Amino acid sequence: MGSLLRPTRLVEAVWEVDLDWLAGRGIRGLVLDLDNTLVEWEGTGARPEVRAWLEAARARGFGLCLASNAMRSGRVGRMARELGLVPVAHAGKPFPAAFRRAMAALGTPASATCVIGDQLFTDMLGANWLGMTTVLVTPLSRRESVHTRLIRLIERPMRRRWAREQAREDLRAAGQAKRGGRDGEASGAGKKRNVGGA
Repeated sequence: MGSLLRPTRLVEAVWEVDLDWLAGRGIRGLVLDLDNTLVEWEGTGARPEVRAWLEAARARGFGLCLASNAMRSGRVGRMARELGLVPVAHAGKPFPAAFRRAMAALGTPASATCVIGDQLFTDMLGANWLGMTTVLVTPLSRRESVHTRLIRLIERPMRRRWAREQAREDLRAAGQAKRGGRDGEASGAGKKRNVGGA
């Protein structure tokens, strides 16, 4: 179960998701959660940072779909229109059918689709089951339903552990990249010396 819950990447907020990283993974479509991902719980307005990130993603050619379990489908539709997203209301996450509907709307396969959301047991679970790339964000607000607040008690220890592991992995990758750069410089300098000696 742990592997199905663990996201590919953890970030603080949706606007911190690196579009170059997504493109490098071959991602062409983004399935976005609404409450506490794009807007605060039951909110009706997105922050400027969210709007700017969506515009940048759209400019890069990413398809954008809003998939929400929110009960008020009218609100989901209004937010989708306001933000320029393809809506999937009453999505039914984490069931795979919800994500298949979103991928059908985007016209992308699982291998080229990334799901971005704030909940492990809805956004991450179903998407990971289908082999999609997943990004877990920190909720925008502490205001949530009672049910979600209870689920957070299970989520928090996993989030903290994965964040620590990701930080170590990032440091390791940065160190390897730095060493690789130094090795390349040393190799180039050696070749120059050899040419000069000849």
